[in-house]
Amino acid sequence: MDAKDKHTEQTENTENGPAVRSYTAGRFTVVELRGEIDLLAAGRIRECTDAATAPDGARVIVDLRPATFIDCAALGLLCRARRRVLDRGGSIDLVCTRALHLRMLRVTGLAGYFPSSPTVAEISA
Repeated sequence: MDAKDKHTEQTENTENGPAVRSYTAGRFTVVELRGEIDLLAAGRIRECTDAATAPDGARVIVDLRPATFIDCAALGLLCRARRRVLDRGGSIDLVCTRALHLRMLRVTGLAGYFPSSPTVAEISA
């Protein structure tokens, strides 16, 4: 997190499972996903993404760099978040550097719907 980031941070973690962390970076709400993001984790993560996408004009960044695994449930969460934020006049971007995640987005045809950058700072600048 950059020094200029506002530290309104919420973290949810299970002892051996995935975690979701939310914080602000400038005008953006960053939702960082860590660990294996699958059907079992989807409910907990949905609460965080719903909160981030609820305000009108929300600008959301989903950081997938710490996610070690994503499946179709994770892609469903991304699509839900995108629909919610666009319906409210906001935007959503991804921070994604893992080749497997990027390939999954390309193969499913979702890469064009989610602008992606290698760092949060690049998007929030």
